[in-house]
Amino acid sequence: MRRTRHTSRIYWLRVKIFFIILLIFSFFSLVYWVLFLSPYLQIKEITIEGFNQDFSKKIELILEQNNLRFTPFLIYEIFPQYIENNKSYISFIFFDLKNFILRQYPEIEEMDMDLNIKEGVLAVNIKQRVIDFLLCDQYEIVSLNQDESVLLNQDESVLLNQDESVSFSEDRDCYYMDKNGIIFEKALETQGSFISQIVFFKTGKRFLGDEVISRDKLEKLDKIFILAKEKESPISIDFLEIKEENFSSLKIIVNEGFYILYNLSDDFSEILKIITGIKEQKTEDDFSNLEYIDCRYLPKIYLSN
Repeated sequence: MRRTRHTSRIYWLRVKIFFIILLIFSFFSLVYWVLFLSPYLQIKEITIEGFNQDFSKKIELILEQNNLRFTPFLIYEIFPQYIENNKSYISFIFFDLKNFILRQYPEIEEMDMDLNIKEGVLAVNIKQRVIDFLLCDQYEIVSLNQDESVLLNQDESVLLNQDESVSFSEDRDCYYMDKNGIIFEKALETQGSFISQIVFFKTGKRFLGDEVISRDKLEKLDKIFILAKEKESPISIDFLEIKEENFSSLKIIVNEGFYILYNLSDDFSEILKIITGIKEQKTEDDFSNLEYIDCRYLPKIYLSN
């Protein structure tokens, strides 16, 4: 009799444990369904402002791929009726979508996202980068022998042996750059373009999204272009040429046929006054026949015809 009671207790204990496990499993399954598979907590629509409307499809694809971390494709194989429910709020909340897109698309400067939980609408407001400068990397080709050559910058050419020759590469890698010094798109070199052009002598490869020039230095360079475009300016700038990334000095190529050597720390408006004085003292032909004006050692000025 006792043995029968003991056996009965074990049986009912196992039944209780089974139903408890079943209840726990059912509870977590329901929670999982509500969070990831139900239509109630899903992003149903993505709206785009300030950018191409087709960009919403790319965001959808990113969200769907990220959602696979929580709902493997096997789940949709078992429950194909939920295959459209693949952009859950939870996967969006635990995914830094904003920074991911900013890294992948450097042409985007800023991005705001607002999720309307009640309507299931993700509103994306995008601010695109504006083209302020054209940055071009200029390389030199060093011929070591008949079979090989290397690229190096201008300053390294002093280390060459007499048997090695140097020539400029005609090709330039050009990029559009914004006011923050970020390059965000490959560009074709445009001689005489209305875009302010800066030429770098550099050997290293650049990547879209890199900050090439700090904003404070870029503001100084921009001021050079602005002052040179004023009506009273004696020159018009073709492009700026920089050989050292520390910006200790730069070369200003002007459309009048010569170039100016200039320290970025000096006041460029004073340089323009000096050049105006030189222009007044020379005939138009003599002024255009100048090779360069060296303004790096103020108050001394050096001219070369």
